Amino acid sequence: PNTELIISYPEEDLLSNTIIDQITSVSTIKIIRITRSKNEKLCLTKNIAIENCTGEYICFWNDEHWHHVNRLSDQYIIIKDSPFKACVLMHILLYDFNTQRTYHSAYQNWQETLLCEKKILLKATYSDIERGDDHPIIHFLSYHNVLYHFSEAPHLYIYINYESKANDQKLFNSYCRSAEIMDDINETVQEVIRLDY
Repeated sequence: PNTELIISYPEEDLLSNTIIDQITSVSTIKIIRITRSKNEKLCLTKNIAIENCTGEYICFWNDEHWHHVNRLSDQYIIIKDSPFKACVLMHILLYDFNTQRTYHSAYQNWQETLLCEKKILLKATYSDIERGDDHPIIHFLSYHNVLYHFSEAPHLYIYINYESKANDQKLFNSYCRSAEIMDDINETVQEVIRLDY
């Protein structure tokens, strides 16, 4: 109930602006919109978004992928009364939209699943060198021993590959080569990621 959504989009993106207007008219979620120039670097965009968050915790949220309704609460509960300040999923589900197959990912820090205390995230701001990559943030949190590696909940996040760009497809294929095919849950995954679900 206390969630807020920070949405950053180019100032000339009138469609996003209209959609956000529609969502705010029917949703109880607090939405903070940030307009930016279309040439703004992703690292600067992320820093501005983090600074504008009013909550104590920040969760990265990729709008192209599927998130379980309990993702925020499950990751928060893991760290709330612990010495850890952040949580990242170590296993997720991978779904290839083209082949209609589901995979259980290999063990790794899935940077796009990060939930982190805002205070410590502000200490690890993004630089131009990072080119929008979150790995330096993960390394910073690991180095300071405040990152909890959550490996028992792959169902909280489904990484969906739509093959929009050749580089994205190549990266996704590399994830699948080290993953395990999950035919037994494939039908369930297809059901939950349907847009009309």
